[in-house]
Amino acid sequence: MAVLDVHFLAVHEPYEAPEHPVPINATIVHARTLLHPAVTQPDGALMYRCLTEFPDREPGCVVPLSTLTYELDGGAGWSLVGDWASVVDDIVWLSQQRKCDAMPLGLPPLAATLLSHGPATKHTVHYIDAPSEIVGPAERRRELAQLTAAVRQYVARGPFWPGDDLVHPPREPAALPYKPHSPN
Repeated sequence: MAVLDVHFLAVHEPYEAPEHPVPINATIVHARTLLHPAVTQPDGALMYRCLTEFPDREPGCVVPLSTLTYELDGGAGWSLVGDWASVVDDIVWLSQQRKCDAMPLGLPPLAATLLSHGPATKHTVHYIDAPSEIVGPAERRRELAQLTAAVRQYVARGPFWPGDDLVHPPREPAALPYKPHSPN
């Protein structure tokens, strides 16, 4: 069963915008934005299906691109879904052109790192004046929880507008190539 109220988080190359005090390195859009005709298709529509049809999605959740990669066997399934990089470029462009609602974000480096990697990835953080520490799944979940809360606060004022003239997601393939990545 599809969960239609899903939001997509793409961490991307930073860009400067006069209305933002820091470079924008991440963008959140409603999953339906991937159905916009300016998004590479059918790639965007298949990614939409991955976002909304994966088991255990919760309404209102934020799903990073890195989570999709994890769910598609660590990226091995992307060849069956599409060119995620083109889709990300397209949604960033849509956001910049205000052709959809979006949350452009200037994530701090650690948050960007955590959200750019899969849900089981651990990172060693080195400090100049303190011992190193390992961060990973718990810190990533905390970052996602904060972003989800921000999205829910935004949506309380009204839903994300995904853009106009959206395409319909393809019915084929009947089943998408889900296989959460196992490092073993």
